[in-house]
Amino acid sequence: MVDSQQGKGYRVLSMFDRLMDGQGINKKQEALTHQVGEKTIQRDIDEIRTYLEKAKLDYHLQYVRTEKVYKLMHTKNNLLSKEQVLVIVKILIASKALVKSDIGEIVNHLLSHVAVDQLDQLNEKIVYEDIHQNKSLLSLIWGISTAIQKRKVITIDYLQEGEAIPTAKILKPLAVIFSTHYFYLIADHQDTPTVYRMDRIQHFREMAINFEFPSVHPLQVEDANDLTHIRLLYKGRSPQIVYSRFPTAHLVSQNNHEYVFEAEVLEYGVKEWLLSQGADMEVLEPIELREEIIETLQAMQQNYRYI
Repeated sequence: MVDSQQGKGYRVLSMFDRLMDGQGINKKQEALTHQVGEKTIQRDIDEIRTYLEKAKLDYHLQYVRTEKVYKLMHTKNNLLSKEQVLVIVKILIASKALVKSDIGEIVNHLLSHVAVDQLDQLNEKIVYEDIHQNKSLLSLIWGISTAIQKRKVITIDYLQEGEAIPTAKILKPLAVIFSTHYFYLIADHQDTPTVYRMDRIQHFREMAINFEFPSVHPLQVEDANDLTHIRLLYKGRSPQIVYSRFPTAHLVSQNNHEYVFEAEVLEYGVKEWLLSQGADMEVLEPIELREEIIETLQAMQQNYRYI
């Protein structure tokens, strides 16, 4: 086999480019592809290793035995350890928040950057089953998060529980959070902070309209991680009013004109709104909120005693 300088140059640059892209180099496969011996490929690999050392780049070539390939690894200690990767993977698996294909890609990427190769045979992504998602949310989460950073008004088409046609809404996005298997968008809708489940957003568009983040807003950082799960009994004529106030609500049961709803909500303003519904609304859970409303009603009753 004749190994010309031109052929060697192309071969080495091709391998280096793929290594920098995170791919692995298998000697036997490279030899077959370029029609040279494995010893020739080994010399190429040694030259790449020497170049990395002389150029003082923060990478070194490492042979990953479980994959039988050479890969570029960071020299500095800025890689995740195997323990850190395992914990992150466990949390992702338990979240059930993304479709299986997205979880698989993320887990593979994490495993490819781990400091040692002992995790290569983890079966975490195999046992993952998404329980409710039917679409990837990665682009949506990124797009809305970018709009929040840029303080841009957005429009969304939101599909309420039990409806076939989504409703268009113009919002001031405030935060994207995660809680109990779902990602949520918290947005200012008509001067009211409202929670939207992101898997129900059918379409999203950033508008060329800026808005000012209030210096003091009812939605504080600590609130964003503390959504409250509520269970309501609605006895009125228009159950749609529950969806209008709580876009994440879903109907649990119905008996004649009594509807039981559950929803993830922000605590801010919830009690006041529930009280405004009068006898049409009863809080079943959480018990703490139910007791607060009872205390408020008892105090109100004292204000309206017969004179």
